[in-house]
Amino acid sequence: MGKIVVPGKEILIPRVVVRPLLPPPPTFSTRLEPQHLHWQVGRYKERLTSGPGGLGRGKVWVVEREAEQHNLILNQTYDSLMAQYDLRSLARYAVVGTGSTLPNPTQTGLVSEVARQDYGSLLPHALVSDHVYDISATIEFPETKVGGRNLTEWGFSPVSTPGNNLMVRELFRDGSSNPVVLTLATDQRLRLIYKYRVSFFPNTAQDVSININGLGVKTGRFILVRGRYPDSYHLLLMMSEFMTGVSVQFRVLSAFLPLNPSDTSYYNGTQNFSISYQAYTSGSRTRKTQPLTIPNTAANITWATFGLGQYVGPDYVSNQVIARFVFNSGQEFTLCTRQNLHRA
Repeated sequence: MGKIVVPGKEILIPRVVVRPLLPPPPTFSTRLEPQHLHWQVGRYKERLTSGPGGLGRGKVWVVEREAEQHNLILNQTYDSLMAQYDLRSLARYAVVGTGSTLPNPTQTGLVSEVARQDYGSLLPHALVSDHVYDISATIEFPETKVGGRNLTEWGFSPVSTPGNNLMVRELFRDGSSNPVVLTLATDQRLRLIYKYRVSFFPNTAQDVSININGLGVKTGRFILVRGRYPDSYHLLLMMSEFMTGVSVQFRVLSAFLPLNPSDTSYYNGTQNFSISYQAYTSGSRTRKTQPLTIPNTAANITWATFGLGQYVGPDYVSNQVIARFVFNSGQEFTLCTRQNLHRA
């Protein structure tokens, strides 16, 4: 507090101390967005075919009615399902029913479920651009499940058992978005082709800071990168495992790794440690790691980069540094033999 002295008066002037604001700690996020559903009602019909072996008969899928429509993802997908199931399994099971209630994001299941059909495995994905994937499911209901029924509603789920476990729910609609009833003959089938999109951030380098016990606050830049394979499979896999609480690897490197989101180069980690997680709070849409203590077995190592990567076997254990914290120049350090570092 400063002051100005005027004869007969004393005026106090507050002293303001301005300190630089530190960047936030490193965080990454996932965005899940619906794309569209393409439904088809049809039959398999025999056709005369020809090939190297001569003439023959084969069955082909013949569409007799179809439309494409938009949809919405339910709240429980973000609040709980994404924290339990791999991103590529959220729509593994197609579900149909006979309810007519308009969709609402607070819903959890169909009004009147009548059939559920399995895709059979994790769903295929396609890289749209850096850090953006389309995940799709093509699931067909046989005549034994939907033949002769009047269907009005549909959904998708990661779970095989009927109930309130859907990621999406909608009414069947025509090309003009009007609700319709799909009346199937006893020999007709229903095919659902569904697509949703996931995006990961940050896809550009962000200024961040981290507090290390004994060393104080260190600053650097943080980014998610593509990983070893061109289709970014390891980024999708690691993010799914992090979100569902599967152990990923914490890696330390002595080199300043590139902050290029498209980087697919191979890197050897100097040290690797397993990450554990705090308990997930339903509805929080956030998962946090436990504080990590680096033992003195990592002594005499220069820390220039650390990050997270998915463990995919001994051939790849050191090269998947997907989530990267690269220290700013002059912020790198060497861990001495007597030090144990605690990452806050």
